[in-house]
Amino acid sequence: MVQSARTLEAGTLDPTFADGGVLRLPIPEISGFHTVAVLPLPENKLLVAIRLLGIDAPIALARLNEDGSLDLEFGGSGAGLVEITLEDHYFDSVKELRGLSDGGWLVFGQYKKGGLGGKYIVRFSRDGQLDMSFGEKGVLLIRSMGRPKERTEAIDRDGENSSAAMRRVKGSNGGLAVQQDGKILLASYVMMESGYAKEAVLRLNPDGTTDPTFNGVGFTLIELGGIPHVWNIVEAIAVQSDGKVLVSGEFAQENPYARVAYVLRLDASGQLDTSFNGGMVTVRNTAPIYVNDISVRETDGTIVVVGDVFVDSVAHGLMFVLTSGGFFDFTFNRGQPMFSLLVPQGMAWSHSSLRADGSILVTGDTGRGLVEEGVTALTALFRPDGSPDPTFNGTGFTIFDEEGAYESVEDMKVMADGRIVVCGLVWVDGDSWAYAAGGWVIRYLA
Repeated sequence: MVQSARTLEAGTLDPTFADGGVLRLPIPEISGFHTVAVLPLPENKLLVAIRLLGIDAPIALARLNEDGSLDLEFGGSGAGLVEITLEDHYFDSVKELRGLSDGGWLVFGQYKKGGLGGKYIVRFSRDGQLDMSFGEKGVLLIRSMGRPKERTEAIDRDGENSSAAMRRVKGSNGGLAVQQDGKILLASYVMMESGYAKEAVLRLNPDGTTDPTFNGVGFTLIELGGIPHVWNIVEAIAVQSDGKVLVSGEFAQENPYARVAYVLRLDASGQLDTSFNGGMVTVRNTAPIYVNDISVRETDGTIVVVGDVFVDSVAHGLMFVLTSGGFFDFTFNRGQPMFSLLVPQGMAWSHSSLRADGSILVTGDTGRGLVEEGVTALTALFRPDGSPDPTFNGTGFTIFDEEGAYESVEDMKVMADGRIVVCGLVWVDGDSWAYAAGGWVIRYLA
């Protein structure tokens, strides 16, 4: 594990958490180890989503005490776990754990049934029980939108062939946001009657029903302001305090190898907001570019978008900052997108958080985007101007890397006191390809 020798410094592991700042899974109480999402809770506790072992095994939620031990009171069964299961359906992934103002939370991800798939949202109350007023007994499956002659299907764009020699490191976090009034926004995928697919953003009421006040039908197609394109993908969304919705992703034009990253904004009624720099902001590249996360600071509406971009065949961390009006922030990197290369093997940002002082916290993976040698978990802090903040581990970044394995990041959240929690997977080489053999949760000092 690469770590600064200094202790009790921002960006170093929190010695009060688990084993010197690292919780390694599985543990005796939990057979599963796929730690795929994390959410800070009151009293400095953490909620962790874990895939249990076995074929079509369920997702389990575990609550950790501040010291990293399992909270056995969670769920009321004495096991400290709450399983998420659904008859005839397989919960394939957890994309996001999202806290709610009433102390409960949402679990968002993708499900499979036979050869088909979709998106699901499960709502829990603060005591860890299903909120039976939401969806169908606490569970909502996203299948259709009820617009005449159109149907919506959530498509598993992250689907991976487990027999492939290389696996793509996880990218975007799936596109879910919650408004201050409890309404839910999520990215969806619309199949038109003609067979042509279009991206859309849906808005649901707090009970999971469609909100018809959003664009008059409950969803808005993402049309890219009339710009010609071959395909378009919505990767991440965020909601502002005024109810406006930021949408970010990529599209391709004539060159199939080049991509364009974009950000647009919908107003609170679901219409394209042309006051946002005319409607859309783009970042172009002659090689692949990926958007993985978008976040907004409530105090002033500053927006940060992160992902990865290939420069001279090496993956760089992509980051750009916009003002609330949709213009490039000249305080950050002189108003230009920043392509970071903190390590020679390449890197990508997957999650971000804007701090009140203007600094930007990011985390992601090193390497070229595949599960292979060179993959480690990278967390960094940048000053408002885009320079690394040396008060963070002495260099501006820290790497979590344990001998004999590869570590990939699944999620990052910031606790109320500023401490940073990151979770992910441990990979080891097999006969033909690397496979997940463990999980981890780490906590850094702020």
